[in-house]
Amino acid sequence: MSNTKNNYHFVIATQFNKEDFWQSSQIAIFLEKAGYVNKCDILYKNKTGLPEVYNRYINNFFKDKKIIFVHDDVLIEDLFIEEKLDIAFEKYDIVGLAGAKKVDTTRPKAWHLMSNKEDWVGEVGHAHDGNTWTTVFGPSKSRALVLDGLFLAVNVERLLETNTKFDENFEFHHYDITFCINANSNKLKMGVAPIKVVHFGLGDSMNTPEWHNSSLKFENLYVKK
Repeated sequence: MSNTKNNYHFVIATQFNKEDFWQSSQIAIFLEKAGYVNKCDILYKNKTGLPEVYNRYINNFFKDKKIIFVHDDVLIEDLFIEEKLDIAFEKYDIVGLAGAKKVDTTRPKAWHLMSNKEDWVGEVGHAHDGNTWTTVFGPSKSRALVLDGLFLAVNVERLLETNTKFDENFEFHHYDITFCINANSNKLKMGVAPIKVVHFGLGDSMNTPEWHNSSLKFENLYVKK
């Protein structure tokens, strides 16, 4: 680990209770083994929308920190995460793992359905039914316009300077896309870093009524008529 360890702070909003989180969640494995148990905030049994939760950490108390917002079903397998983030933050204000350099906001779906394949960047490991594989979207060191919300590392000071926050009109869908759109409007720089993780999520939420309603909201607020 680098000597910047005190600069990084993890924030995880989870539906698990405290006991189940530390026994069953993927991110807990990393937090314990990498020594971050006292360098994180866990919001147990969370029912609050992620933008509202995340915005609580964009304040002067965390001004000197880099906050890492990460889902509880993400297993971080990278011992050099801090070194890689240190390098990425030399270029970027917000760092993710996967995303796209261009998006078409008239297609209010997931980021990879709002962009063309040649504009994809980054890579993420996946696990399902005992199988694991890595999806290489594109270059793993690249700028991005939008980033996947499974892992978002932010320079709190730069967010405060530009008054950039998550849009609390959204809860658990489109919050990452709208955040990145707002960050880009405020001329913040975003990019991906080659941090090794495995995501245990199925990514099937687009089939739910909640996703459909969020898409309509996104269209009303972000798609120019």
